[in-house]
This record gives sequence, C-alpha cells and structure tokens, in this order.
Amino acid sequence: MKFKMNQPELSSFIKEEAHKLGFDLVGLAQAGPFEETQARLLEHIEQGRIAGLAWFNAERARFSCDPANLLPGVRSIISLGMSYLNEAVEPEVIPGRPRGKVARYAWGQDYHTVLKARMEKLFERLKAHTGQTEARLLVDTARIVDRSAAQRAGLGFWGKNTNLINRRFGSYFFLAEILTDLELEYDPPAWGTCGRCTRCLDACPTEAIVEPWAVHNDRCISYLTIELKGAIPLELRPGMGQWVFGCDICQEVCPYNKKALLGQHAEFQPASPDDAAPDLLAWLRMTETEETFRPAFRGTPLLRPKRAGLRRNVAVALGNAGDPATLPDLQAALAAEPDPTVREHLEWAINRITAAQAE
Repeated sequence: MKFKMNQPELSSFIKEEAHKLGFDLVGLAQAGPFEETQARLLEHIEQGRIAGLAWFNAERARFSCDPANLLPGVRSIISLGMSYLNEAVEPEVIPGRPRGKVARYAWGQDYHTVLKARMEKLFERLKAHTGQTEARLLVDTARIVDRSAAQRAGLGFWGKNTNLINRRFGSYFFLAEILTDLELEYDPPAWGTCGRCTRCLDACPTEAIVEPWAVHNDRCISYLTIELKGAIPLELRPGMGQWVFGCDICQEVCPYNKKALLGQHAEFQPASPDDAAPDLLAWLRMTETEETFRPAFRGTPLLRPKRAGLRRNVAVALGNAGDPATLPDLQAALAAEPDPTVREHLEWAINRITAAQAE
C-alpha cells in the first residue's frame, strides 16, 4: 500500500527503517557531481599516487564523480554505514607457530553479501510506501566515490589517512548507497579535523601516506596483499610485517578509533581467533592447491587475492616472523609449488630466516 508522505516524513521513514535493519549510520544527500573529489582524484592520478590500478584512469575518475552516470534522473543518495569494529582477538601463542594478521573488515562474512541483503530489504520497504522503483543499490562494486557521498550525507569527514572518520564509530565502518529519483530532505555535510595529529603518517611502515590526505597506492600494504598481481617489491616486504590480507595500522593508531563504539553485528565477528590472527603454517597448507584453498575461504573476502596471492602473502609473513622452526615447512612448500611468483617469495622467506640465523 502506498502512503503519501512529504519530504521530511519520507526522510525520517527511511532513516528509521535503515536503523531497524541494522545500519549504524544513515544520511541523505543531494546527488550532484562531486567536483572537489574529481579535481583531487585527477591530481592523484597525475602525481602517480594510484599506480598499480591501471583501470583507475582519468576517465574512470570523472565518471565516478557524477552519480547521474549510474542512474539517469537521480536526485538523492541514501548513504548507509555499518560498523565492523569488534573486540580485539587474543589467539593462543604456540612456540614455532607464528601468526599472521588479517584486516578487521575481513574477520567475518563478506560484507558485500551482508550489506546488499539489508539494502534490498530497505528498498522493498521504501517501494511499498512510495511505489518508487527507479533506484540503484551500490555496495563497493560500482563506479562511485563512496566516501564523498558519505561525507556529503553527514556520515563522516576525511581523515589524513584518506579514511572517512565518524565521531562515534571511528573509521571502522562499511559504506553503501541507494541512488534514487526521490526528492528528500538532506543532511548537512560532515566536517571535522585531525588537528595536528600525524600518527597515521608516522606509523605507516611502508611510508605509503606521503602527506596528509595523500596515499601512494602502490606502497600501501592493503594494495600489496590484495590488489597486486605478481611479485611484491623487495624493499617493501620487510615493512609488511605479518599482514597477510589488508592492513589496519593507520586505523589502529587513530585517536578517534581508540574511543569508537563497538559494532553489534555477528556477521563480522570472527568464527574463531584463527580468522583474525591465522596460524601461518596452517594457511601455508590450506593454500597448497585450489582444492584446499577455495573451500577453506569460501564466503569471505579472502578469496580476492586468489590462491597464489594469499600464499605469496603467507610466505612474506613467515619470512618476517623469522622463526627457524618454520624452515622445514617452507622448504617443503617450495619443493611442491608450481607457481614461479609464489616460489620466489618462499625462497625469499627461507633466505631471510637463514640469514638471520647466520648473523
């Protein structure tokens, strides 16, 4: 049944329903072009800060900065946020079994699936009340600058590490959008400041954050462990520490995250401590073949780097862990590994550990 609502009533209805469905943040913004973001992205491309992502060119940047390219006739953006901050995980420490690190957003289920399901329910409720059918649901998979939409809708401000920061939830939250042709009552943009704080810049071990609000993509550990295909540059491997998927360092040191509210979503909780701080030797075995890899990581973001990419990352993490007890496993993995890139990283790990022993 359709109900006639004015803009304030409809806007309040959308927010109430979004919160009922578990979204922690919801804001409404006008769907005009993101002109400042476009200028900034074009500058980043010109300065080589998005190196490694050949598909993100100037044409892509311009397209992404106008929501009308995704939905002709779009008037409004319903910007949604969901926290994934969970309690810190304290895995069992076992001698000779070093552990890796996984970015918090990948501890649980794939967020694309979780958010999309809730967004579809929200849209169904909206459609039932308005008869509105012209919309597009986006969860980090379409050409739109999510953080710019969220900032305009009041969800958070840009931190110096380029993450969006909300004063209640810090920067540990997912973003999604519903583009619609409905006219709504809009929220004011979010504004904030990091002040003189430079903790994220100072803490980055690969020096990817070259200046406030400027990240060299091809030095970022998240890029190196997820997006990069092929060999990781030698000079960056030691700085990766024991991260095997993504990186949270610039978020962990952020003062806003020290007091951020915990999320209340079971889907993003790790099923076991191993999902957050994996046993590296166990993952070395789990990535031996496609037959062992896919069932182990099905339904999680960890499939993204594919078997060779994740195994490469595990090799680097073991090399940085530097435990001589892992050498037999690394040598056995090297003997059986057909992929030349993975072999090179296994050799690097073995040489790094044996060189440390010799010293």
